Amino acid sequence: MKSTKDSEAKIAYKMGQSWGSQITAVAIGILLTMIVVWITMPNSDERLINRRCFKECKVKVEREGHVMSFLSSRDYIEAMKECHKECVSIIRSRE
Repeated sequence: MKSTKDSEAKIAYKMGQSWGSQITAVAIGILLTMIVVWITMPNSDERLINRRCFKECKVKVEREGHVMSFLSSRDYIEAMKECHKECVSIIRSRE
């Protein structure tokens, strides 16, 4: 086995010293991400509306002939998006 030179040992030691700051930075990043996600999550009423509209729109879009596949996924998603916007606005106007 080779013996470690002093310069290699010093470089390795310096690299090891930065682990604490890297772990701190990762922890802060995770915490900030969790806070942003928590703030932007929809409330329970919004989730119920989204669930109902998704079920209705899925049936409606498939009846119109849109199918989720590799080649036609963009059309399917656009149709779902338009249907969902319309559905949500109708439900909110009733309330």
